Amino acid sequence: MTLNQMRYFCEVCRWKNISQAAEKLHVAQPTVSVAMQSLEKETGLNLFYREKNKIILTPEANLLLGRINSILKRVDQLEQDIQSMAECHSPIRLAIPVQLGFTFIPALLGDFCLRHPEIELEVVEMGGVTALRMVEENKLDLAFTNFHTSAGEPLSYHKLLDCECFFCTWPDHPLAGRTSVTPEEIASEPLVLLDNHFITYRLVHEAFTQAGCIPNVLHYTPYLHTAKNLVRQHIASAILIRQSILPEDKQLVHIPFREAMTFDSGIVTKKEHQIRADERILMDYLRKIAGQSEEPVE
Repeated sequence: MTLNQMRYFCEVCRWKNISQAAEKLHVAQPTVSVAMQSLEKETGLNLFYREKNKIILTPEANLLLGRINSILKRVDQLEQDIQSMAECHSPIRLAIPVQLGFTFIPALLGDFCLRHPEIELEVVEMGGVTALRMVEENKLDLAFTNFHTSAGEPLSYHKLLDCECFFCTWPDHPLAGRTSVTPEEIASEPLVLLDNHFITYRLVHEAFTQAGCIPNVLHYTPYLHTAKNLVRQHIASAILIRQSILPEDKQLVHIPFREAMTFDSGIVTKKEHQIRADERILMDYLRKIAGQSEEPVE
């Protein structure tokens, strides 16, 4: 017995007329007739006496009606509860790596929250490698993160922008006037790099390996401000993405690599994660401020 059969049966019992029941249900009359015939066949009960255009309920039908009404009330309550849960705005757990956070977190916690006060946002700054793992483990709803290879089987990846790495140093450094550099040319330079929780860690080491040299890493750090401060103090140069270099970083000179060192950035979700309406609003906002056209999220 299906829910449709139950609802059709209740309407037939209410109006005691197939045509009226079909009209109220907004279905064709034969659909209701076939459903009632199937119901009688499945249950083995004689539910109706038919006299011309009038239907009379049998004692079995009256007993079944009481049971079905009880079931449908509970189903209706369940549907209301599900709707309430769907409309409940639980916080969106979003991860952003520190290099992108410099640009996007102010927009999210400022403009986005003003536009959508009904959406509660929990933003966590962490490296892209860690963020991807936490999305996969269902500890985050989504991550706006750097990535330069396939997102992997358990994850869905929505590219928003390209990120390019730059050699960052101080204005009077011997290489500051260069229009481009190569890994070989900076291999002996003391470097500060973001640690292995970040996608840039792997990208930089792959680039140096392909060039046949080893970077002279003075210090690994999880903190962008530490990397920038070591550059300002003329202690080490850094390799950072363009989005992490702000207008106020006037003490930093950023030089591109001769062969561009790039990777993708975008939104990562788990494939089995059901994207809620408020998450779609957030993803569309990120797409917009990243300079992408607004496209529906899969």
